[in-house]
Amino acid sequence: MKKTVLSIALALAAFQASAHDHSTHDHSGHDATATDTKTYHEVQTINDVLTVENARAKATIPGVKVSAGYMKITNDTDEPIRLVEAKSSIAKHTEIHRMFMRDSQMAMRKVDALEIPANGSIELKPKDYHLMFMGVKEALKPGQEIKVTLVADNGENFDVQLTVMPMTKY
Repeated sequence: MKKTVLSIALALAAFQASAHDHSTHDHSGHDATATDTKTYHEVQTINDVLTVENARAKATIPGVKVSAGYMKITNDTDEPIRLVEAKSSIAKHTEIHRMFMRDSQMAMRKVDALEIPANGSIELKPKDYHLMFMGVKEALKPGQEIKVTLVADNGENFDVQLTVMPMTKY
């Protein structure tokens, strides 16, 4: 157990060191590559209840079997939606996690439910709520599309497509 927690913590530290916030600077001077043209910023209309924006996952580091997923989820109903599970065939375990400070150290914990407020949204992002892919079966490569199923407490499933982004494009 300690070995697994240590592996996840080390991988997460490496991911955070490579995390990159797109909103803080101009990208007009960047050279376009095949993965830069992926439209991961598009809005996905999941159904008449949920929309998802900017759904993306991190490419894996060679030899590391964990990754993270991020997105903005909007609830267009008058009732909150509680997501209680995440599933994906790319990993042995997919969980909803939250980062927090504990004793001046960043820590991570699985959450039992993620509530999307009525007529509101929640963002899964680095150093906050996110999806955690553990036991990734094959390396996640930039440009790859992966499917994640989010499960609500009423049993309803919501399929979301995430684009795997290069290590510096989160």
